[in-house]
Amino acid sequence: MRVPFPDQGKNDGLPSQDQPVHTSFSLQNVRPFDITSERIRGGQRPGTVLAYTTRIVGDFPIIAMAEIVTTYIEPE
Repeated sequence: MRVPFPDQGKNDGLPSQDQPVHTSFSLQNVRPFDITSERIRGGQRPGTVLAYTTRIVGDFPIIAMAEIVTTYIEPE
């Protein structure tokens, strides 16, 4: 059975058995063009480099960040 690489990306609008050709319902950290071999065959997305070497909260890494919006009404 031949399974082509999903070079047209992710399509999560259909059930997995009804996917258009060259798409997938589940992709993570991949891209269609492999820069090391300079051809379309699927490659791993490159990692990132840390911007800072010091940690913000001591020995604990930041797991998730969120934005919290509040409204403050000053009493009269």
